[in-house]
Amino acid sequence: MTETLGLGDLDWFAGLTPWDLAPIEAALRRRQFDQGQLILERGDPGDTVLFVLSGRVLAVHWTQAGREIVYSDIGPGCACGELSVLSGSPRSLSLYARSACTLFEMPGALLLELIGTHPSVRQAIMGHLVRQIHGLTDRVHALISLSVEERLRAYLLRIALERGGLERGRVLRDLPTHAEIANIVGANREAISRNLAKLGREGVIESGRRFLRILRPEALFPQAAETAAPPAFSPPEARPE
Repeated sequence: MTETLGLGDLDWFAGLTPWDLAPIEAALRRRQFDQGQLILERGDPGDTVLFVLSGRVLAVHWTQAGREIVYSDIGPGCACGELSVLSGSPRSLSLYARSACTLFEMPGALLLELIGTHPSVRQAIMGHLVRQIHGLTDRVHALISLSVEERLRAYLLRIALERGGLERGRVLRDLPTHAEIANIVGANREAISRNLAKLGREGVIESGRRFLRILRPEALFPQAAETAAPPAFSPPEARPE
């Protein structure tokens, strides 16, 4: 059974004492959603921020043509809805429960108060926003300059790093569907299925029902797709913030 996080486990509040956390947690609403359930809708008032304690949440947008675009797959420990609170604007994306999930809902006014009174919270949120900007910059670059296969390799690389590391044999479970991955990387489901099968034939991955095992992590790095013989694996260099 997946463990549900508490308020003190969230990065934004890791610098606070139990004495600080108690009144904050008392002001929160714990909410539970079933798989596929709408959590909030684009255009709703942006007056709360949500923290994922267990399960996963998809942030999505529908185009006028009815195409669903997945902007992010949000896991335990992450926040969503904070941009609306900080800007005072309505929700820009809809949120759905990709799996059964438990969330904390915090009034936006409380978040703004904590930013003003607790430097550690303010610093953590600033770091989070900078990482979001870096991620969006990387995503735009990928959509413009990389092929579907390269974008898929980069996606698998990022997911592996987010879920613990890149050692050979790393198993990734509860991945999005092929259609969801296609929306995330800017492709169609058929292209994702075709390229996953290609990576399987090349011995880069092994996939099954709702799991994927990384057999050759070095082959996920961008330069690996350009060479017949992938370079020896070495961990990526840390990028300065």
